[in-house]
Amino acid sequence: MKKLIASAFLILVQGGLMVTKAQNSGYGSSYGNNVVEEGIAKYYGKNLTGNLTSYGERYDDAQLTASHSKYPLNTVLRVTNLENNRTIDVRVNDYCRCEEEGKLLNLSREAASRLGMIASGKAQVRVEVLNARPASQVNIYRDYDIAASTQDRVPVQPTSLMPQASVAATASSSYSTAFSEDRTYDINGTVKSPRGFAVQVTALTSLNKIHDMYDELVKLGLSPEEIFVQVGQKEMGKVYRILFGEFHTKESASERVMWLQERGYRGLVRTHYNY
Repeated sequence: MKKLIASAFLILVQGGLMVTKAQNSGYGSSYGNNVVEEGIAKYYGKNLTGNLTSYGERYDDAQLTASHSKYPLNTVLRVTNLENNRTIDVRVNDYCRCEEEGKLLNLSREAASRLGMIASGKAQVRVEVLNARPASQVNIYRDYDIAASTQDRVPVQPTSLMPQASVAATASSSYSTAFSEDRTYDINGTVKSPRGFAVQVTALTSLNKIHDMYDELVKLGLSPEEIFVQVGQKEMGKVYRILFGEFHTKESASERVMWLQERGYRGLVRTHYNY
C-alpha cells in the first residue's frame, strides 16, 4: 500500500496535473490541490432537504455542497460546467457511491442552479480540488465524525443522503397521479387551458425536477400564472414539459426563446394542446 501511495504521489509531482475519469481510486488516500476529474454531475432534489448526510450534517439545498466517493468531509472542490463554462466552489459534506450510478458527484440544488444544469438535470463537469483535508483528520470510512457545533461524536450513517422512503414515495406518487396525459396544468396540479404558442424549456420524466425548473423560471422573473406543465406520453411513460407563455404567433414566441437563451437556457416553440 505504501508503494502504491508513493507511486501516485510521484505521478502527481512529475505531471503537475493529473486528469482522471470518474472512478474509485481508494478511500484512504489524501489528495493534493492539483487533482482534476471530468465526468457527469447530477443534483439532489428538494425532498432531501433536512435529511442527514452520511457525515451527520443536515442537508440544505440552499448551500453550495456536494457528495463524492473519494474526498473527505470539508474538501473544497471547484466545479466547472463544461457545457457553458460556469464555475462554482462547493464543500463536500456527503459520501456517495457515484461510480456505481455512472456519475462523478452529486451537487446541492443551489450549486446546480448556479451551474445552469437544472433544465437537463445533469451536466458534463470538470472537478478540481482546491483544498484537501488530510485523510488522517477524518474517518472517511464513515464510522464517526466530530460534529463541529457540539464537539460530540455522532454516529454517521453508512449510506449517502436518501429521502425518507415511505413519506417521500407517498408524496411523490399522489402528486404525480394528479397529472394526466394530454392535459396541461399549473405547477400545483390545477388543470389549465392555455392557447396559442409557448416556449418549452425542458421535458423530463421527474416532476420533482420539473418543480426545480419552475423555481428557476420564477427567479428569471416569470410569473407563476404564465408557467405551465404539459403532460405527454413516451415509451418510458409520462413526460412532463415545462412551458411558459401564451403567444398568438410563432414569431413572438421565438423572441422569448432568444430571451431565454440570453439567460443561459435553451428553448423551443411548442403549441399548447388547446391551440
